[in-house]
Amino acid sequence: MILTELEIQQAIEQAKVAFPHFTDWEYNNEANPKYLGFSLWGEFVFNPSELMPKRFYITLDTEREEWYSCLTIGQPSYLWSSTDVGDAHLLSAGPCDSLEDAIAY
Repeated sequence: MILTELEIQQAIEQAKVAFPHFTDWEYNNEANPKYLGFSLWGEFVFNPSELMPKRFYITLDTEREEWYSCLTIGQPSYLWSSTDVGDAHLLSAGPCDSLEDAIAY
């Protein structure tokens, strides 16, 4: 699913409200080798003053007309995510009918 510019801004605002401690929100809004369509992710850095702080990511994305959410460590979730490339899935939810449902998980 590809979103309009207005839908993108609404999704970003919903995510920021739902996850106020996550920052550096980025998104992809095209199908390509890493994503099936729209994907939005934000970062939370635990103990940023440490030499190698832990980085957690919330990723909200679409596949066809459904929404998914994922909590990862290391890097945002994408099609080829793997512990081999430095990330790990901690929680995943979906398929959901709406962004609101994906956030609620």
